[in-house]
Amino acid sequence: MSSSWYVRLCAVLVVVLAGSLVSAWGCSCGVIGSNPPCQAAWNASAVFTGTVLDIIEPSPPPIPSASTSSTSGRRTVNDPPLPIVAEKRIVHIKIGEVLTGVNGLQEIVVVTGKGGGDCGYDFHRGGDYVVYASKNAAGQLETGICSRTRPLADAAQDVAYIHAIATAPPTGEIRIVRGLPGAVPAAKVTIEGNGVRYELTTDAAGQATLGGVPPGEYKLRAERDRYLPVERTLQVHAKGCAEMPLFMALDRRIQGRVFTKDGLPAANVRVESRPTQDMLGDTVNTDQDGRYELRHFTAGGYYLGINLQQPPTVNNPYTRWFYPGTENIDRAVVIYFSEEAENKQYDLVLPEVQHERTAEGTVFWPDGRPAVGALVLVLDSRWLWQAFVSRATVDANGHFALRGLLDGTQYRLHAVAAPPRSGLISAEPVDVQPGKDPLNLMLVLSKPGSSANEDQRKGVEQYRNKR
Repeated sequence: MSSSWYVRLCAVLVVVLAGSLVSAWGCSCGVIGSNPPCQAAWNASAVFTGTVLDIIEPSPPPIPSASTSSTSGRRTVNDPPLPIVAEKRIVHIKIGEVLTGVNGLQEIVVVTGKGGGDCGYDFHRGGDYVVYASKNAAGQLETGICSRTRPLADAAQDVAYIHAIATAPPTGEIRIVRGLPGAVPAAKVTIEGNGVRYELTTDAAGQATLGGVPPGEYKLRAERDRYLPVERTLQVHAKGCAEMPLFMALDRRIQGRVFTKDGLPAANVRVESRPTQDMLGDTVNTDQDGRYELRHFTAGGYYLGINLQQPPTVNNPYTRWFYPGTENIDRAVVIYFSEEAENKQYDLVLPEVQHERTAEGTVFWPDGRPAVGALVLVLDSRWLWQAFVSRATVDANGHFALRGLLDGTQYRLHAVAAPPRSGLISAEPVDVQPGKDPLNLMLVLSKPGSSANEDQRKGVEQYRNKR
């Protein structure tokens, strides 16, 4: 049997399941494009102004030809690959003023995405722009909406910096600016690097500036009573700047130790906190003495425990366990933080260790043929929206073997196949109850669609309803 349908099955499952968890794919930039010109310019390969002469749109996808090596007219795994399609817009630009990267050139080609989710910049023919471009993997200059590229009419700061660069001193500047959600006045800031040390204090607006800094790498540390310290590494360029928004969180912590039921320190155990109004929170592993410290808290209520956000694994083989020692969320103690700085101390005693469980079986078509290449997929029954706990591929004899299942956890097991010229087909899902006995299952593919996809969709809805 050809392996092509197995590849298609994997692709369909990945696409469908990913789509069930993410409502829309889009471009995410962070704060890169908000850096000032004196910082953004030195993180780009080329910075210049210019006028767009022409734009070549991406090529449409080719229509597969029936004249392949396959006698049936369908493409097979042995056929040569289809030609690569251009996925970028090609922008021809007449260069105006140059800051860096394209000296001596009158025209240049820059590539960018098509727009929308791929972060492409929406250039227009005849438009004037300041362009911040970087080299991509193919060696082309490329730009997008995450850079400082913008219409020239909105680039007064950029043009002013281009004009000032010739007479600027050979040193740089470090700027501490107000970060979200607010200013941090009177923070003590220490900056060290190049064999020198600087000390400064933020003003009432949470800002401070240090000029005359030799080029190089510097380590910055900001401190203030009742706030968690902040540490960053900054790169200062000659005639440039390094701007750092300063946000300091109140010093709210949960500290403690984790012990086994025998009273021994439990090393490398994943301890988690989770807001009562959310499904996701912070995590940290215990050290060799079983000690942990969680820091990322705002005012409100939190759960504390083990495996609060994900299924147990062989490396963290404990059931979901809430402080002070329960699997039932209704019996968990809620830990509250006020609007003030607070340090809290809580020790945890682990539940019984779960052990790996042997699980194997066979998968057949209704006519008794082995379902070669079918996928066997396992979800934790409490975490249907999460990734699969385990998976296996059915071999030529219809056999599969699963790894990573634990004897104290309830699972939901699926078998899914994608036969040629047909949609997905599944076996009836199997609920695997906790237990130590080895599993030996027989599954028959008879149900149209993917039972695994259906379960994960239900899990996503449950997740959304709990938030």
